[in-house]
Amino acid sequence: MPALSRRELVARLSEAEETLRAVRSGEVDAIVVNGQGGEKVFTLQGADHTYRVFVERMNEGAAVLSSDHTVLHCNGRFARFLGVRLQSVIGSSMLDLVWPDDHPKLDALLRRAAQRNCRGEIRLQSRKGVPLSVQLSLNPLRLDSTRAVCLIASDLSEMKRAEQELRASSEQLRNLAAHLLSVREEERARISREVHDELGQSLTAVKMDLAWLAGRLPQTDGLMRKRIRSTGQLADSIIQSIRRISTELRPAVLDLGLAAAVEWQVQEFQARSGIQCKVRLLTQEVFSPEVSTALFRILQETLTNVARHAKATRVEVVTQKQRDRLVLLIHDNGRGFDQADPSLSKSLGLLGMRERAAILGGQVNISSAPGKGTTVTASIPLPSPEESGGIPAAIP
Repeated sequence: MPALSRRELVARLSEAEETLRAVRSGEVDAIVVNGQGGEKVFTLQGADHTYRVFVERMNEGAAVLSSDHTVLHCNGRFARFLGVRLQSVIGSSMLDLVWPDDHPKLDALLRRAAQRNCRGEIRLQSRKGVPLSVQLSLNPLRLDSTRAVCLIASDLSEMKRAEQELRASSEQLRNLAAHLLSVREEERARISREVHDELGQSLTAVKMDLAWLAGRLPQTDGLMRKRIRSTGQLADSIIQSIRRISTELRPAVLDLGLAAAVEWQVQEFQARSGIQCKVRLLTQEVFSPEVSTALFRILQETLTNVARHAKATRVEVVTQKQRDRLVLLIHDNGRGFDQADPSLSKSLGLLGMRERAAILGGQVNISSAPGKGTTVTASIPLPSPEESGGIPAAIP
């Protein structure tokens, strides 16, 4: 047999590599070989052409692992996840293909997969040096008498990117909501001061002028004196309305701390509604204005809902400090409601309470059932002494 030139050897090698690639991908079902006896056709028994094409062209990565977790076979997509050629993946240990920090998680998944189907999130090591998050679906497999594991890997990078963008967007919206709430509270405080000071002082001056006029009218002018008294009473009524509006906008007692504000608000509620109230203030500390204002507004909204809907006869309000959290609990013995009611998700009052707490990293939980009353629990984390500089919050 004459010696082959280098060019012929390269050509035959390329042809052999192409044939192996076609066989592996399932593009051929038979091979025609020229021999001494002429052409012979070798069929690829058990090649399962359709399934090979499907596995090779699917968007998910697929691999078969031996009992010692060696990669026996994988498709091109799985190799592309790793950023390497398919030939370098086959024969590798699965542990070498996974981000080192995720080795314990992979070990646990593979142990479960030897017995039953399971799922889990894993980070693969890519050639770029950046971990690639994938969702693994693992199934036990038996090859003849050998145990193996079949896995499907779905790329989670797009989903992770979308989640990150969603978190960033939510954080921006939450920051905006916090700013708007802060601006609204500042505006309420400003309007409250102006209404109380300017209108209150003006009406007081009007009363003084009316008294001056009444003192200079002759005793015989009864009609004029009666009109002045009536006008004075109207001024008194307006002053009371101004005080009420000013207090509802921003109670001055809130500047004395949350405990004082809660006690005052509950007394006001009891006087207006006639509902018997009990207050237990298990902490008298002074907290930051943001925390105090948020819990006070949550209390106001809850008591308003009790008056409107609960048909309760008793309400209990508790404030307490639990480790690093400040907790406000409001319980009524009213008719309660079904928490599965879809209309609750549209309640602006409940949404507002939850958002106020969430802005400060807290939460509002509502527990209720028909005929069992309702309990609202608001919990807000408090800054550590290191975060607050070791100085207790001052009364504003």
